[in-house]
Amino acid sequence: MDRYELMQILRTIPPNGPFETYGNTILRPPPKKGSMDPVIFPHWSHRARYDCRVCHLELKFSIYKGETRITRKRNLSGRYCGACHNGKTAFTVRDNSLCSRCHHRNKDAYSEAFATFAEGMPRAQFGNGLDWAKMVKEHYIDPVHTVKPGAEPSMQLPEKLRKPLELGTKSPRSGVLFSHEDHMGWLDCSNCHPEIFDIEQEGTQYFSMESNIFGQFCGVCHMRTGFPMSDCNRCHPEMKNHKMPRSSYSF
Repeated sequence: MDRYELMQILRTIPPNGPFETYGNTILRPPPKKGSMDPVIFPHWSHRARYDCRVCHLELKFSIYKGETRITRKRNLSGRYCGACHNGKTAFTVRDNSLCSRCHHRNKDAYSEAFATFAEGMPRAQFGNGLDWAKMVKEHYIDPVHTVKPGAEPSMQLPEKLRKPLELGTKSPRSGVLFSHEDHMGWLDCSNCHPEIFDIEQEGTQYFSMESNIFGQFCGVCHMRTGFPMSDCNRCHPEMKNHKMPRSSYSF
C-alpha cells in the first residue's frame, strides 16, 4: 500500500461525525434471545467516571468486541455490568423496568446528555471532539482507578518511561512521539503487554500504519474509542491533519 492509498483510507475512517456517537458500542444479545433490543454502550459516560483498566482489567471485559459473554445471570451475580449496576453505585440490573436504559435501538439516545457533558471541556478535532488526555491532566474529570475495596494500587510508571519515546519511521517527517505516561493515566501495563504489544522487539515486527488501521496494535483502541487514526498530528508531530468537511462537526 503506497502513501496515496493510505491517505484515501484515512479519509474514510469513521467516524468523522457526529461526535456524540464516537465510541458507542452496540452489544447484541445472542440469537436465541433476539427479541431483546441490543445494548448501546456509551464509552464516554463511563470513561468520565472510571479509567479503562477498571472495566478492561478488573471487571474482565475484553477489549475485543464479541469476546465477552455478558449474560443476565452473570450480571445478577455481580460480574461485568452488575459490578456497578447494583442499585448502590448505579441503577440496578435487577429492576426489569429499567431494561430500556441500556437495551434500545435509538442511536441518538445519548446526544443531549453528551452535549451537556462536553460543554466547557477541552476540544479535539477528531473522535468525539474531546481531548481526554487534557481533561485528565487539567482535572476536568478525575476517573477512579479501581472499584475493588482494598485493591492494590496499579503499578507506578518507571522514571525512565516518563519521557515520551521517539519512534522512527521510514519517513523522517512521520516520526512518532509515544507517551507511556498519558496511557498509564487510563490503562495498566497488562492492557497492552504482552497481548497487543510484545515487549520483545520481534513481537512487533509487523507493526505498520496499515495494521493499525485494520484494528491491530494501536488500532485496537484508536479505531474504536481513543482518538482515531485520522488525527495524525496527535502522534506524528511533524505531520498535518487533513481537513474534515464542515458538515462532520457537531460542536
